[in-house]
Amino acid sequence: MSSSPGDPRRLVIFGASNIVSDLFDCALANGLVPARVVLHLPESGGERDMALADRVAALAGLCDPPKIETLDEFRPQAGELYLLGPTTPTRANLAAEIERRFGLRYHTLIHPTAYVSPLARIGQGVFVGANSVVGPGAWLDDHVFVNRGVTIGHDTRIASFSRLQPGANLGGLSRIGGGVTVAIGATLLERLVVGDRAFIGAGAVVTKDVPDDALVLGIPTKFKNLP
Repeated sequence: MSSSPGDPRRLVIFGASNIVSDLFDCALANGLVPARVVLHLPESGGERDMALADRVAALAGLCDPPKIETLDEFRPQAGELYLLGPTTPTRANLAAEIERRFGLRYHTLIHPTAYVSPLARIGQGVFVGANSVVGPGAWLDDHVFVNRGVTIGHDTRIASFSRLQPGANLGGLSRIGGGVTVAIGATLLERLVVGDRAFIGAGAVVTKDVPDDALVLGIPTKFKNLP
């Protein structure tokens, strides 16, 4: 699979993280070509991270390798689709910088194996990974990131820049604030309110409302304030 600069199947990813391979995978599954990765910060991987160059190399034989460039080098081209790559809440800063420089709109990327109800509302820049379910009446604001195997119950609203990690399970009729993290395998019962920037730990079971900036751990959960 190859592309030319004007090909509407070209996906441009701003910023990189360990999830970028999922974005490549989802792009290919939707017939898109990962064309460029635009870095806003120097790459700084940890001991057990995988370098972006290795992730790009894994695309060999599937498509032309995406070009890696900096935000200062980037210039929009006709027919491109845009998506944020980092999953941390700080990506709001990247989105603000891109808006200031270029005023771009973002693509919504949904894996073909995911189910998104036609009664759900999905904002720009949302990613929904493989085998996830977004129920009727759910509302995902801009740049919400839904990883693999996540269930979002009916009529639950999730504010911008929140992220749901693999296997998270959110009950219906809940309100999730902006910049929230729901970690791997966490469960939230229905009709809950989770405040902005809260962090729900892996495997936690949340049975009551969570305030802003809280760290929530355990079964049943206990609260701590984030620094």
